[in-house]
Amino acid sequence: MSRWTASSEDWRAEMATNKENGAASTLTNLEDDMVKLVAYTIVCLRRDKERIMDGGQDSVIVTDNMTGEAFTSMIIAKYLQEEVDDPNDDTGKKKISRIEWIKLKPEWELDDLRYLRVYYVVSHRWPREPLDFEERQIDWLQKIRDVM
Repeated sequence: MSRWTASSEDWRAEMATNKENGAASTLTNLEDDMVKLVAYTIVCLRRDKERIMDGGQDSVIVTDNMTGEAFTSMIIAKYLQEEVDDPNDDTGKKKISRIEWIKLKPEWELDDLRYLRVYYVVSHRWPREPLDFEERQIDWLQKIRDVM
């Protein structure tokens, strides 16, 4: 079986192997407390309708420690809730959610949402800067220590 026609179980096994070897984890691991610049693309994998979704490419800053599944869910939810121009509004002023926009498209069915996937890469990581109140707290604790 070729790499491109492998079943989903084969693909999952290959990804697990990559994660065990550390190959995929450095580019896709979001489970740390660093500030991460994450570039993502939302794609549709429906047979004969494979494509990059309109408005589905962007970059975000992630400061939370989260799993890949949580990130994917967050990005798809954000995408479906985004406001876009209503194609039935001639003035161009009315906005509707992307999920409502998808319902209006004749080539789309709501069942097609199950084919949405998020490809993402952690482009860069930075250490988190300390909060100002932590520095002030340390200053006060040192003053208290000096008094005692």
